[in-house]
Amino acid sequence: MEWLSEILNDTTINVGTVTSRLLLSLVLGLVIGGERELRGRDAGLRTFTLIVLGSTVAMILSIWIPQIYPNFLNGDPGRIAAQVITGIGFLGAGAIVRGKGSIQGLTTAASIWTAAVIGMAVGAGLYNGAILVTALTLFVLVGVESLEKTLFHTGVNRIMIIGCSTTEPDIKQIKSIVEENGITTGSFTFSINYDKNDTSITLKVIIKNIDDTLKVSKILREKLPYIKSINMVA
Repeated sequence: MEWLSEILNDTTINVGTVTSRLLLSLVLGLVIGGERELRGRDAGLRTFTLIVLGSTVAMILSIWIPQIYPNFLNGDPGRIAAQVITGIGFLGAGAIVRGKGSIQGLTTAASIWTAAVIGMAVGAGLYNGAILVTALTLFVLVGVESLEKTLFHTGVNRIMIIGCSTTEPDIKQIKSIVEENGITTGSFTFSINYDKNDTSITLKVIIKNIDDTLKVSKILREKLPYIKSINMVA
């Protein structure tokens, strides 16, 4: 395996180093992308693999240009790698979705940024660092989620959208009924339509048991007849 060691330790950009770095970035991209794919995220296996591969190539190109053109004076080759960080921010922003009362996709956006940095590390020949960051990223995505739920709450975050056939719903009473039936409430927003005489209340909740949602929906309807619809959004 002496030949492999020589390739890994070679700082010159040639066929061997390019091939080894791209293959490693392919594997690391598949690892992170696979986790996102299993969770059903829009940015999954192919997206993350391409991000890591593209970042690796950008870093390799940054190193290769001054090696091939030692008298290259009109420009800074390092800008190629630097712009990866800026450019990947736009891709990460595209993964963030703002819905009614909630923001989703922040973890995926952060994962995209981290994947780009991993690719750059591979392209620069920092193999151990890239592998370690990949392992730590996977730990954060999988292991820390369970720890987070244990330490901070034991349920799942949802958005409850309540439709009322009145422009004067008793929001305080609605929140009180929801909390009395095992659902933790957070911030809320509301939208009033005076022409149609109705109100839409968007309430952040933490649900411990899915059966609680059915129970609280029935109780709300019985106690507050002006409530016409209740929708739960993930």
